[in-house]
Amino acid sequence: MRKTTLSTRLVRQGWVAPAAMALLIAILFFDPLHDSIGQHMSESIAASWWSAIAIRVLPCIMGASLVLFGFGCMGRGRGWSWAGLSAILFGAAMISAGIVPMGSPWHGMYGLAVFSVLVPAIYVAEFPVSKAMRQVSLAASFLGLVYMWPLFIGLDPPEYRGLTQRLSTLVSFGWVGLAALSYTKAEASRAALIRPKGM
Repeated sequence: MRKTTLSTRLVRQGWVAPAAMALLIAILFFDPLHDSIGQHMSESIAASWWSAIAIRVLPCIMGASLVLFGFGCMGRGRGWSWAGLSAILFGAAMISAGIVPMGSPWHGMYGLAVFSVLVPAIYVAEFPVSKAMRQVSLAASFLGLVYMWPLFIGLDPPEYRGLTQRLSTLVSFGWVGLAALSYTKAEASRAALIRPKGM
């Protein structure tokens, strides 16, 4: 029986990040004091008490999952991964977003979340994936840039900034969950191929 490595476990747990993000989006959607279409998620700190708690705790959980995912990538192959480093920086930005209130430059660690755009594209350059996963990953990186560019130059429509942020996070975090699932399935297939007959 093939032993599961630590790096495999770290990559597999990547599903925690999108699950926590989906939970946060759902909590804020049902908060009558928060506008999910017009407000960024971090602006919910002044909304209902449960939203204020969620916006502190869940980003830290997402960030920790991303950091672990990044270290899992580091443990694959040669022990170094640019995708892993990018995921770690992205995770650090999410942790700081949970700890530091919006308005401080330390909220998001001076924009380190921009590294989220790099993770999918570098991942498929470093690791063997299916053709479908490659296309999905490249599309996720491209769509991340499509969101970041108008955001940085002030063209993100103010009345829809909450919606555009949520759509962007669904893509970036959804990709992490997909990568974790894809890696888990690939590992299971490899284990089946090397399993001795009769086992």
